[in-house]
Amino acid sequence: MIFVCRESNDLYNILKDFNFNITRYIDIEEALNNASTGEAILILADEYPCKGVNINNKFLDIMRGKSLRVYIEYPETVFSIDMGEPQAINLERAVVSSDFFSPELEEYSILTLHNGWFLPTDKIESSHLVLACVAGYTEAKFGLPEKVFSLLFQLPYYENILVATSKLSHFVTARYAPKDSWKKLWKKILSWLSNVESIPDFDWKPIVITTADLKENLSDDFELKAFNRSVEWFRDNIIYSIDWKRGAIEGFESSINYKGHQKRRMWVRSDCLAETAMVFAYDWKVNHNPESKKLSQEILNYVWSSDFFQSDSNLPVYGLVNWFERCPVFYGDDDARVILSSLSASSLLDNISWLERILKCTLANWRLTGPSGFRKARFDYPESFLDGLSWQYYHNKELIHYSPHYQAYLWVCYLWFYAMTGYEEFFKKAEKAIRMMMEAYPDRWRWTNGLTQEIARMLLPLTFLIRVEDSQEHRQWLDRLVNDLLLQMDPCGAIQEKIGNLELGTYPPPRSNEDYGKGEASLIQENGDTVCDLLYTVNYAFLGLHEASMVTGDKEIKLAEDKLAEFLCRIQVKSNTHPYLDGCWMRGFDYKLWEYYGSSSDIGWGPWSVESGWTNSWISSTLAMRYLKQSLFDLRFSDKIKEIFPGLMREMLE
Repeated sequence: MIFVCRESNDLYNILKDFNFNITRYIDIEEALNNASTGEAILILADEYPCKGVNINNKFLDIMRGKSLRVYIEYPETVFSIDMGEPQAINLERAVVSSDFFSPELEEYSILTLHNGWFLPTDKIESSHLVLACVAGYTEAKFGLPEKVFSLLFQLPYYENILVATSKLSHFVTARYAPKDSWKKLWKKILSWLSNVESIPDFDWKPIVITTADLKENLSDDFELKAFNRSVEWFRDNIIYSIDWKRGAIEGFESSINYKGHQKRRMWVRSDCLAETAMVFAYDWKVNHNPESKKLSQEILNYVWSSDFFQSDSNLPVYGLVNWFERCPVFYGDDDARVILSSLSASSLLDNISWLERILKCTLANWRLTGPSGFRKARFDYPESFLDGLSWQYYHNKELIHYSPHYQAYLWVCYLWFYAMTGYEEFFKKAEKAIRMMMEAYPDRWRWTNGLTQEIARMLLPLTFLIRVEDSQEHRQWLDRLVNDLLLQMDPCGAIQEKIGNLELGTYPPPRSNEDYGKGEASLIQENGDTVCDLLYTVNYAFLGLHEASMVTGDKEIKLAEDKLAEFLCRIQVKSNTHPYLDGCWMRGFDYKLWEYYGSSSDIGWGPWSVESGWTNSWISSTLAMRYLKQSLFDLRFSDKIKEIFPGLMREMLE
């Protein structure tokens, strides 16, 4: 085969490394003149994403005259086809649209080019690959939509010429996925070009990989190494500073550009701040790094400052913590994680500076919680309090919301503070809500992105409930959910995502091609897709199993926790090319493909997204808890909290 490309081209380098018989030229005319009859030529897009080469009639005549088999990608002109101006790939994915790749890749198979570029062409009657917005996991569930763009086609009147409208040979640099499908695609193209039935095997190492594969031996201290790498990832890539503020970014976007790069998500969220502070507090406890102690304290000073904390006692949102900086939006689950991570960090740092505001935040959510223990998922100020509505209105208004995603971790807060204050109403309301939730399980549960995540979220309140009232019934509730969760656990330790009744899903998979990419969504298209969700499920399952193991001493639960820990340490990201990802965990991991992959229908939080708070902080902190043999449940500040609690109760609830 003859390649016309720079030496840096991905495909060229791989085949050269595998000793393929190839020759390389920079100049097209020179390559054509030196080609023998029937030879294969690949003309690749060196200037991508700028427009590529001009394939004029002279070149076409040489190709036809020598019966050359040719692959041309991303050309500026070829034959009489208008290639159009470069257009960004947004939601579109590559879809196999003929039997050209069969049986290795069947029609409607999906491949991902991420956020690359393509050239929209005149209507091509027949294409082997198209770009289209399609719902599906690895195959287009509802076929092709009406609007598609040709991605790979045979040139009219020149059947021996394949034309690609994007740079398909860029699959390593731009991190195309899934790897196995791209390998099959290229083997078929090379087989067609060479006019042979099969091509010798070749392979490549992706530039963003897992720390270990499924069978690789791990060192005795692999969990500590994973924790330390995670801490350094936070330190080097998540922390920022503006004047006195020491903050943490939300993470990195799921979209991957043509250079394989992901942009930072610069949102400053209170939950990500507090959870990041917890990670550094654990590093102080594990490694005694004084910088980590300093960072943790500075971040907590910021999250509990007036930029986030509602300090006006005349407002109904007094004591709540803003979702974003200076943004009066209040999700119950986000406030709960701010409370839990701040309280945990305070204990690890042995610092009571933030205790009063942490308790105020708990009481602020408490007074917005209805008689049965459920809180409205989201409050906005002032919109949620117009027409004379007050916190008393919501405190006395009956609300039932069977959604562990939004409710469960506030119950954890109430149970934890019950243990430290003895305030019976904390326990009664939390226990009542948990009881109602368990009676409604699973048929009436609302699920957010999947049903598995709701089960994972419920583990923590059930373990805290057993901490404060250990009864056979409470243990039976925990056993039931643990058993159902472990039905989703693969032997490798991964927890497979599962959706429930679609009518009860807030963000279900798209039900048509038109729905794809229109909002938040599950990583799977249907049950059986082999992905686990580290943003909504696995992270909280890891914490929940750890706490369940500690409170029950159950060996089966401990074994499951250990398997999940090992799985997470194996799939921790490793990359020299993109060091800002090295040591993190992304959202979606396919444990059969053994790579980060999933349906990209979710706007903003697709499978390659990296969340500093929800995902990475809780995985990292749970690894530290395991190392220290500690529980999140800690009562060391009980005396101080009992001291300030009566005054705050009078201030906020009377």
